[in-house]
Amino acid sequence: MMEHLKQVIKAYEKWVASNPEVVCDVETTTKWVSYFIAGRISNSSVVSELVYTLSNIMVLYNDRIIHNSRQLANAARAANDALESEELLDVSGSKICYRLKVMLTTLEYCEVFLEISAKRVFSNRGKWIIIAILQTMKALGRYFILIHSTERIITTPTLPTLNRRTFTKKGNISKSSGNNKSALNAQSYAYKLKRSGRVVRRVEGAPPLQCRSFKLNEEINEMRREQVPKILIQAEYIYIAKPLIHLAAMGMFGQKSWKQYILALMMDLVSINIYQKNRDLMTKRQQLILSHRCINLLLYIVRSPVYERYTQSKLNNFLTFATNSIPIVKMLTEPLKEYIPHWQNTYYYLWST
Repeated sequence: MMEHLKQVIKAYEKWVASNPEVVCDVETTTKWVSYFIAGRISNSSVVSELVYTLSNIMVLYNDRIIHNSRQLANAARAANDALESEELLDVSGSKICYRLKVMLTTLEYCEVFLEISAKRVFSNRGKWIIIAILQTMKALGRYFILIHSTERIITTPTLPTLNRRTFTKKGNISKSSGNNKSALNAQSYAYKLKRSGRVVRRVEGAPPLQCRSFKLNEEINEMRREQVPKILIQAEYIYIAKPLIHLAAMGMFGQKSWKQYILALMMDLVSINIYQKNRDLMTKRQQLILSHRCINLLLYIVRSPVYERYTQSKLNNFLTFATNSIPIVKMLTEPLKEYIPHWQNTYYYLWST
């Protein structure tokens, strides 16, 4: 039985590695199925969230398969392309940190389903106990990664999805021009130590004496930006602690209190402001993550108490206007008006950012 199961898993992994585009289409279809289920069967919120959770876990698992297959195919140049692979899939740091990222990512994908299930089984009190446990586990895991790796800004999810188009394209390019690529990589001026993150310049990569400028080249400058001051690490500490402090404030002042809302918003703004003042010390990838966090501030307009007092009425008026003005849109706006309160209560009160 176990041997048959192993053969099935190996066959599946081989198929995924050979057909990444088809796999992507299947994953997208599965997610759309979860949207279609919502509100159309009994216990639809639990079922749709379960389907959505399983689709995300499937994406995570398939990403590992595709990434590992490309690494095996390009084993000869893996050492020279370590920095490039880290940029694509964010596997920097020790193996323990990488495994912890996988665990945290799985937890992030499952947390909403666990919250909904806990509410149905253990009532509202049990839901908040599960939320407190999940957020504590996530915060401790992120603190560990921040301390024991060269990460200076943690993504959400902790292990981002693989950019399969870029990754596959780079793999194809390496196959067609492997010799030229290896020759270019051999001329790399510097490399980074995995444990400390220290940038070390290669002796064989130094230019001739008459051509030396004794200035750090662009590659070293980009890598050195990852060795950021402690103030930026403190900014990440604030961002990681925000869910726990917000959760405690909600318990003290109530879920629809302005105090808990303003406290969470101020912590986000303080963390982002520190990063913005030191943006020149950040890598391009870190700047992209920071931009996503700035965009996520828009979610505060659909959080309590702003949603109940301002956003809800204006959103309903807009949907009603669209329904009366454009007949075809009615098929979309009517379900939206019905499900938006449920979505707001489930997703946008704390844990999406």
